[in-house]
Amino acid sequence: MARTKTISVEALQPLGATTLAGLLVEHAEADPVLRKKLRMLLAATEGAGKLSKEIEKRIRTIGRSRSFIDWDRRKALVQELDHLRTMIAGTLAERDRQAAEALMWAFIGIADNVLERVGDGIGHVEEVFGEAMVDLGTICASMPKADTGGLAGRVLTICEGDGFASSGALIQHMSDALGPDGRAELRKATEASIGSLEKTGVSDSDTWRLDGRRRRLAHRLAILADLDGDVDRFIKAMRAGNMEASYAADIAERLLAADRPAEALEWLKKSRRLVDEHDTAHIDLKVTALEALGEKDKAQEARRCYFRKTLNVDYLREHLKRLPDFEDFEAEQVALDHAAKHRSAQRALTFFIEWPNLERADRLVRDRQEDLDGAVYYILRPAAEALEEKYPVAATLLYRRMVESVLGRGSSKQYPYAARDLHSCGRLASRLTADDGIELHPTFVTRLKKAHGRKYGFWSLVENEAGQP
Repeated sequence: MARTKTISVEALQPLGATTLAGLLVEHAEADPVLRKKLRMLLAATEGAGKLSKEIEKRIRTIGRSRSFIDWDRRKALVQELDHLRTMIAGTLAERDRQAAEALMWAFIGIADNVLERVGDGIGHVEEVFGEAMVDLGTICASMPKADTGGLAGRVLTICEGDGFASSGALIQHMSDALGPDGRAELRKATEASIGSLEKTGVSDSDTWRLDGRRRRLAHRLAILADLDGDVDRFIKAMRAGNMEASYAADIAERLLAADRPAEALEWLKKSRRLVDEHDTAHIDLKVTALEALGEKDKAQEARRCYFRKTLNVDYLREHLKRLPDFEDFEAEQVALDHAAKHRSAQRALTFFIEWPNLERADRLVRDRQEDLDGAVYYILRPAAEALEEKYPVAATLLYRRMVESVLGRGSSKQYPYAARDLHSCGRLASRLTADDGIELHPTFVTRLKKAHGRKYGFWSLVENEAGQP
């Protein structure tokens, strides 16, 4: 029997316009989203004026609604909102940019009302309105330059609403349309608002509220400073919001971009940001600033100290790469010895796997197995898999550590993973000997059954794993 053609534009064309139109009408009767789309498309055939009226009517209807939007209605709403947006930014903007601009402002204007009525999954609705801000910026930037002060006032009105678009994204998307003069108007108005804030003679609750408004206004000034590429205004904005210590690293980053490394270093000393193995931004800035100042020895010391604290692989590589010939090998051995004694056995294991030095990883697992937390499976399992081929004893110890952790905690949700880990132990069992210094697999399983024999859910999963090919 011949296979039915794949549904595509080309495959459907031979059916003819009448047949396809009939199908659309039939489905539109049961699908309100499709029905509204078709109505918009029909309006577009009658000109920009008719299309504009249809879009305006739907925006007004949606904006006036007060009904709560449950999860089962959210998808249809998102589809309609996105279709309205694309019709404004596409079809209508091509025919009448002025009308498109007005309707996109109106569309963004209903965002707060819609978002207040949406339950779970609000992010999908926010995405549509976020794209609308991008579209608005594009439309406005393509219009003949007019009253930038009026445009700035319109942007400011929405930003002052303390709702959707008040975070500064609208200012960023409208930057080109506003131009230097429009951004200057926004800056002037925002600075005046900050200057009008007073704390004297107010209650503690009002002080908290005023501080929050001060920070929001300062963030707006910071966005404007970034758009103009003015680091000094950015610093001034942070000071206006009493946030300079919290954003010292951000200030330093901008000073480095402006080729002012000495000032960047001074700001880094004021930073309140905690530096750990997951946040390399601070040390990256410090090293970059030192290098820019020609302080190469201090930059090397910063890399070495950061590595010793966090066992960051990249920083050790960068440190060794800059050492004179024949010194890198000795420095590497010192670094490996330091890693083996690091306070966190998990971090040390991760380092040896990433470096890689599987022989040292094997030694670490044997020497510090009691320090390894079986609950951190996201570290132990990849390490076990990396060690399986050449170091089956260490791999087995890691798998066992995870199995015992799951059973010891009685974490039934993790039983399937523990069963697979025990199965992995079984795979490696033939490669273990009595001389390896660890109990053999049958002994380990017997001990598990004695301690956790009543965890029937786990043992049934173990039997299923054993039956898998």
